[in-house]
Amino acid sequence: MTDDTLALRRALAEMTAERDALRAQLDGNIPAATYWLQTKVGRQRAALDTLNRKLLSLHVALRTLNRVREPLTAQEWAAARAAAGELRKRIEEKVPASA
Repeated sequence: MTDDTLALRRALAEMTAERDALRAQLDGNIPAATYWLQTKVGRQRAALDTLNRKLLSLHVALRTLNRVREPLTAQEWAAARAAAGELRKRIEEKVPASA
């Protein structure tokens, strides 16, 4: 299976679970709806934690290189900044604006 197919299947599974949770909530089964929401929040927290750890590791590596006084080339610096910017962008996409 391709990555696109897997992503579509994950999205479909997520939407199906969300539909079932909403249906349970409408039927008055609040514990079932709450359980689904808690698992969703847990998955999102784990994904954000992974991204934050990658970003922190990148910052530590850059600070260490700076302390050792081995300056990065312009190309290496641009690549590191781009990687940090991409991680920051992915984190911001996962965090709601109201947070």
